Amino acid sequence: MQKYIVIATCIVLISSSCSKQKSVNTSFLTSKLDRLFEIEHRENRFNGTVVIGTKDTIIYKKSIGISNRIWNIPMQIDHRFDICSINKSFIAALILIAVEEGKLSLNDHLTDHINTYSYSGEFNHNITIHNLLSHTSGLPDYGQVHPNLSKNKHLKFKRKHFDNTEYIDFISKIPAVSDPNQQFYYSNFAYHLLIIILEDLYQLPFSKLLEQKITKPLKLEHTFSTSDNRIVFEHVVEGYNYNETTNDWTRNQFIDLTLGRRIFSSAEDLYRWGKEMSSPILFNGKQIELMQTNHLSKINPEISYGYGWVVFDGEKQYRIGDIGVDKKYIIHGGATEGYKSMLINIEDGEYIIAFLANTGDQTNELDLAKKITALLYTTENEN
Repeated sequence: MQKYIVIATCIVLISSSCSKQKSVNTSFLTSKLDRLFEIEHRENRFNGTVVIGTKDTIIYKKSIGISNRIWNIPMQIDHRFDICSINKSFIAALILIAVEEGKLSLNDHLTDHINTYSYSGEFNHNITIHNLLSHTSGLPDYGQVHPNLSKNKHLKFKRKHFDNTEYIDFISKIPAVSDPNQQFYYSNFAYHLLIIILEDLYQLPFSKLLEQKITKPLKLEHTFSTSDNRIVFEHVVEGYNYNETTNDWTRNQFIDLTLGRRIFSSAEDLYRWGKEMSSPILFNGKQIELMQTNHLSKINPEISYGYGWVVFDGEKQYRIGDIGVDKKYIIHGGATEGYKSMLINIEDGEYIIAFLANTGDQTNELDLAKKITALLYTTENEN
């Protein structure tokens, strides 16, 4: 009995020592991260929010800068931003939920799901749902839009009020960049078509689908989608771009929210979404594996993409999404009209990094992610 008491005492002492050491690490890390974001903010490279943690706990939160420059509203941690292309991880997840519910298959063809629509162009009949998810469909992107619509960061195009029929017709008339399964070509249009398919399958708008299938079950209380510019939501951050000639910030210009079904969220909700990829509540192992599997291994050895995530296997540094660590991680960033976003899950929740900015092109989201990651692992080594 005495022997067991001694062992138990040792375990308590070891746990206490580890807990104390973790506290010192967190304090040291907080100081380093605070310094980083203060510099980024001072240099006009970052206004926004950041949440960093593990799959067990949040270890760092920060909001810095101005949310609305007209009213001089300071940034708050629960403020919501356009999450840009991080929305692809949500869209992919909704597709996998539909697969699990038997509403479609990853091998289904695009043309079978849009056969009730009339369109004047064409789509390759071999394009599958898998191709749309993995950017191997050969479908075009904004770069192929007619020059009349692409001026001023595609502003005229992004102000077109498409309904689903009009949008399918519009995409069908843009020439494909390749046949499916021939190359990786990042296509926002492919994911926009997935949204239309989802809305048809469930006979619900995307905003309701997102709420019913993801945000409500996971209690992502600051995450929503809208396609109506007339609705005003609380705590939504304005996006800005910086004019280096005049040294002024310019509010992002109006965009039609029906285009691509924008998602707005907070950094803490994004952290929770990243956590779901390690400690799933809503998804099963097969769904998580499909999202985090490199589906390009036979197509492009320089790029690794799953479903809605860029995927790193810890063995090779790919061309897109490299944050400079020899670890397994999934990552996705985004950029649109005054907003930048980033979400990373390293080593199955060893660290989860989420940040959102309203400083437009002044923020280099991948460069900032590298700086954060370097601090996380340097701090570990120094303590």
